[in-house]
Amino acid sequence: MVLGPLTTAELRTAVTGPAKAVGLELEPGLAELIVREVSTGGPRGAHDAGVLPLLSHALLATWQRRKTGKLTLAGYRAAGGIQGAVAATAERAWSGLDPAARSAARLLLLRLVHLGEDTQATRRRGTRRQLAAESANPDKTEESLEALVRARLVTLDADTVEITHEALLHAWPRLRDWIDADRGDHLLRQRLEEDGRAWEDSGRDAALLYRGSRLERARAWAESAGDTFLTRGAAEFLAASAGLRRRILWISRGAVAALVALALVAVVSAVVASQQRNDAVAGRNDAVFEQVTAQADRAQSTDPSLSAQLDLVAHRLRPDDEGTRNRLISIVNAPLATPLLGHTGAVYLTSFSPDGRLLATASYDRTVRLWDVRDRSRPKPLGKPLTGHGSWVSTAVFSPDGTTLASASDDGTIRLWDVRDPHRPRPLGKPVTGHGGTIYLLAFGPDGRTLASASEDHTVGLWDVRRPSRPKALGSLTGHTAAVRSVAFSPDGRTLAAGGDNGTIRLWDTAEPRRPKPVGRVLTGHKDTVHSVAFDHEGRTLASGGSDNTVRLWNVTDPRRATSLGPPLTGHTGPVWSVAFNPAGTMLAAASADSTASLWNVRDPAHPSQVGVELSGSGGEVYALGFSPDGRTLATGSGDNKVRLWSIPTSDMIGRIGSFRPDGKVLATAARDEKVRLWDVRRPERPEALSKPFKPGAGAVRTPTFSPDGDTLAVLTGARAVRLWNVSDPSRPVSYGPAVELRTRFAAAMAFSPDGRVLATAYDDRTVRLWNVSDPARPRPLGAPLTGHKGYVNDLAFSPDGRTLASGSSDATLRLWNVADPRRVTPLGKPLTGHLGPVNTLVLSPDGKTLASGSDDSTVRLWDITDPRRANRLGKPLTGHTDALVSLTFSEDGRTLASGGNDNTVRLWDVRRPARTAPIGQSMSPNAKTGSFLSFSPHGHMLGVSSGTDTVRLWNLDTDEAIRRICSTTQGVLTPENWREYLPRLSYAPPCER
Repeated sequence: MVLGPLTTAELRTAVTGPAKAVGLELEPGLAELIVREVSTGGPRGAHDAGVLPLLSHALLATWQRRKTGKLTLAGYRAAGGIQGAVAATAERAWSGLDPAARSAARLLLLRLVHLGEDTQATRRRGTRRQLAAESANPDKTEESLEALVRARLVTLDADTVEITHEALLHAWPRLRDWIDADRGDHLLRQRLEEDGRAWEDSGRDAALLYRGSRLERARAWAESAGDTFLTRGAAEFLAASAGLRRRILWISRGAVAALVALALVAVVSAVVASQQRNDAVAGRNDAVFEQVTAQADRAQSTDPSLSAQLDLVAHRLRPDDEGTRNRLISIVNAPLATPLLGHTGAVYLTSFSPDGRLLATASYDRTVRLWDVRDRSRPKPLGKPLTGHGSWVSTAVFSPDGTTLASASDDGTIRLWDVRDPHRPRPLGKPVTGHGGTIYLLAFGPDGRTLASASEDHTVGLWDVRRPSRPKALGSLTGHTAAVRSVAFSPDGRTLAAGGDNGTIRLWDTAEPRRPKPVGRVLTGHKDTVHSVAFDHEGRTLASGGSDNTVRLWNVTDPRRATSLGPPLTGHTGPVWSVAFNPAGTMLAAASADSTASLWNVRDPAHPSQVGVELSGSGGEVYALGFSPDGRTLATGSGDNKVRLWSIPTSDMIGRIGSFRPDGKVLATAARDEKVRLWDVRRPERPEALSKPFKPGAGAVRTPTFSPDGDTLAVLTGARAVRLWNVSDPSRPVSYGPAVELRTRFAAAMAFSPDGRVLATAYDDRTVRLWNVSDPARPRPLGAPLTGHKGYVNDLAFSPDGRTLASGSSDATLRLWNVADPRRVTPLGKPLTGHLGPVNTLVLSPDGKTLASGSDDSTVRLWDITDPRRANRLGKPLTGHTDALVSLTFSEDGRTLASGGNDNTVRLWDVRRPARTAPIGQSMSPNAKTGSFLSFSPHGHMLGVSSGTDTVRLWNLDTDEAIRRICSTTQGVLTPENWREYLPRLSYAPPCER
């Protein structure tokens, strides 16, 4: 059976599942260590199927060293881990070959290794036919290949041959010695084989044969190495080169005229060869560039931070390439991470100090580490790790005043530390005991006087820590029937929530910590262990994450009557270890065993929606996460021993559609909750709500549209009505009066004339009507409805001079109308046809000469309407989207058109010459569904984009700003090891260090 790549979660299951099936346990940390070793040298987040045979050797050896039904770290290390298993297996296979087969095996393996001038050796693929055909001893090559395949050191995939795992290159001493010994000779052999293949592929072009000193070096090496290490193709190439040399020497002894003629031929050949070399260099540069972009794409879904760095490498290689520019812009709002290295075990908890200057991390390596994170782009470790616990450390949290740090451990103790001088933290008093078994989590009350602890002994402990050097027990909260895994105080300190192994959450009234009382009913819903609970900033919403792979939200405004808020949040494929709200309570983060973390927009907790794609890049389960006090950074801890500081987008706004005010300073959005929100976007990196959300009427809001002066907002609702709002003071929107009733069912089109005195709307599904809105409180119809369309009217747009109105319909046509006199509208010319499906969106260029339309047929069409009576198509349809077009927008200067489709991409088009419109680079992904909102900000270098079920983002289109952000948020990601894996053909040159 041919297996595809495994995800980290699947690989972990391959390790733990068989053990569990026969009643064996894995020592904590063993699975993480194995996954990390397997990941070395392999793609992040996915593992070659070929690693499984090597893994089986290591696990067998570990099982043979088991202790009392448990596979241990010590047993795994004693077996040598993956590398030890590889070396032992390889040596056994080698020793079973006869001398001739060993020589063939040596050449075979070296030919499956790629050597770079300045890089480590890496695997490369070959074909069975080619390896045998080019070998000097095909029979022995086949024999050695079969032996290596049986030993699972080499993998056969159809006709492809490849070394099973990168580990073999450095784990097997014999192969490592072959590679390292006479590296220069190996590079010469490799080049000779490649040049021989190129000569053969070109039809044995004599111009590609070796000459002069290059031929001498190759012949000298071949004579010293012997035929054993020379492929048949390379031998024939050298023989032909030597034959050419002999012919040239023979001809040189001829007449002077012949010599002159030969010289001329040589000059021409040199010119041709030079050109070929130049072409070859250009070809290699193209190949390197393509490799970099391909590797960036490969890493996008598993490690966006690494992908961003690789995109930056591509940009350095081709600064003027529009495709790489678009890549940088499209990730400018994606979460990116800087890794913190130092722990030698899984990181179980991350906690920021109240001022955001410090980060504490607790680890399986039995230590707590403090980090200086004042400069998030260059975090630094502070002092020595805090030691003293006798087993793995589960938690480390700061007191509300930031002067005390509390840690707890599997050893059943709590330790308190004075961290007023974080360079020299000191223990406070003796370790606190009282629980039986592991203490999983600690939480300070908001006043800093009380500490709560969740324990394996089925209880929550309360401690008086007003004097941290002498904490006192206040009692235990009982009721759980299994281990308590999580605990959290509400912001006012009056309620405490705890979740545990029995899948339930209990609430206690802790207004008087000495007399806590259970509150309300036990919260049920999770089907397995509740690993984490967290209150939002107001204490109205409680979030919980569990082993059933879900997150649940609870309304705890009145803890006595707590209720579930909607269905569970799903999407993770492993247990949810941790949940946390940002300080503003607008975003929820969840960390999972599936090696990812997710972000959720919870501005409206009753209608949460996932924001963007998952945060990935971890080589192990994501156990911990915590927001910084400013909400701009999320710290995660994972099973690969790393802490990551994620830069979290702060430009997210709730909404699915929107409209910019003409001055670009305010954005109106409409969300699933049928409410409109007004945002101050003068600081696009941190938009602020200008007023409370308001509901303009019954039904969903379809098309919020500003008047040209920005003082009026027209809103079309699902209740077949238009309502006008006075938003001259956006902090106090006021309705002008009763709604204007329409007869539409599905049509949702609306547009203001440039002078703001006329509003065009769909009237019923197939007609258009104009309204006099000079007095917004008393809109009046103008003339009769405009008829002609045979399908729903989907969009409307006025020309800049206000004399022409364009309409797009589901009947696949566009119509132009003369609205110079809005009381007597007449059609202009014939309907514009060409689209093969409904016209969903249209937009006019700022100069009014070009109309763009987008359709269900996945194309954009441009129309010349300089003379609206004789409008005509411009050029060919713009293709590239793979699903329906739903949004179009022109930049303020009219030079760029942006299109958004249901294929979740945004494309930019150069429309300076509309008849010859060309794409600007590749498509850009907003990291989630684009929705139907896409708009250039007036007077700004921003693009508003729907980026999720109910999320609108602002994209900064400044490439330099994108580069600055990538460099400031992904320090340390593109390590020399990653470089060798992803960019073996380039010398190490991190793009942010230039």
